[in-house]
Amino acid sequence: MPNSPRKDRLIKEYIHDPYFTKEKYPDPSVCKKCGVVFHEGVFQWMKEVPAGAAEMICPACRRIEDKYEGGIVYLEGEFLQKHKDEILNLIKNVEEDEMAYRPLERIIEIKEEDGKLVITTTYEHLARRIGEAVHKAYKGDLNIQYPEGWKYARVHWKRD
Repeated sequence: MPNSPRKDRLIKEYIHDPYFTKEKYPDPSVCKKCGVVFHEGVFQWMKEVPAGAAEMICPACRRIEDKYEGGIVYLEGEFLQKHKDEILNLIKNVEEDEMAYRPLERIIEIKEEDGKLVITTTYEHLARRIGEAVHKAYKGDLNIQYPEGWKYARVHWKRD
């Protein structure tokens, strides 16, 4: 059987995320902390919560509560120090845009450590988007890493 498919391939294991349960939330459900609604299989912002919605705590609020990041962004350099307020405004705008499309993508914390801005996010998409937006607006050096086997992004941006 020269053309038969091989049966000894390694099967990639599902990347485990303890904040996403495999069972679905009751439909509809509303997060009692942030107000995001799980409806028709997705998390979404709704002006009016559907009648009879069950209460729960969404994965993003649980991650924020536990400080369990899905992405981290390091911004550094002389340019950052001179333009920190502008860059922080850009970061907040990126978060708002991303949250409109993906309600679970949020900033957990922004802090300063040794002259660097360190931003932790709930999931990897927002970390990547922040790094790309800062790089597009201000150039500099951008490095994005996705550790193998992790649902995680590590982003470094620097401009002197």
